[in-house]
Amino acid sequence: MRATKEVVRQKIIAARDLIKYHPLTTELAMELFTSKGMGVFHFSAARIEWSENELNDVKRLCVQAYKNVWHLPRSTASALFIFSQTHAGKESTLPMAVLTRELFERSMQYEDVSKTVMLAGLNRTLDECSCDSFAELIEEMELWKWDDATGDFWSRLAKALQQSNISVTWAEQLDSRLASVHTTGKLSWAVATRSTRECKMRIERIGGSRLDTDSEVWGSRSKNMGADVGGRSSHAKEHSRSKARWI
Repeated sequence: MRATKEVVRQKIIAARDLIKYHPLTTELAMELFTSKGMGVFHFSAARIEWSENELNDVKRLCVQAYKNVWHLPRSTASALFIFSQTHAGKESTLPMAVLTRELFERSMQYEDVSKTVMLAGLNRTLDECSCDSFAELIEEMELWKWDDATGDFWSRLAKALQQSNISVTWAEQLDSRLASVHTTGKLSWAVATRSTRECKMRIERIGGSRLDTDSEVWGSRSKNMGADVGGRSSHAKEHSRSKARWI
């Protein structure tokens, strides 16, 4: 997919440079870049696993294009185009918003056998992440990095929704569909241990580690409670090893 990503990147750069000294109105210049630049990303967003660095690079190119739309220098603060209108920004369309919309639409567009396959994939993802519902999966993604959540469609959608702070009205509907599959009335492993794992991540974020304290403080169970947060495979292995302790 590297070749496809590079094509998308070059198309966005070409669209950015096309409107560098445009004589158009801002509305027409914005529409031109959206069709020639963001339109290319639109078709590949949900079909390719974009890493966080790659999305940030596309975002940087888009913000540069928006500055060209308004005939502003590159040194202009990018926050003007990122912030929402309620915060005095222009709320320009950015790659993460496009990606989230495409993933969301893809999850809801099937009404045939493909829908059964999609829901089966959701069940697998919930089992791997030790969550009982899609709503729980979205909350769980708060502890995951973007690059750790790109292993499958549903975790990527959940991370995109969580990162964009978007609530989904159909989450409860998905919960009811899964009620016959997952045991109700019990806390999932993800919910039961989230506060502990979140606390551990905060300690490590400020430079703390097991080496800084006695082994009794962290305890042997810390290996089962949240170690190796940095990788998707580590998440899945950790959940499968420790889930039995909480059932």
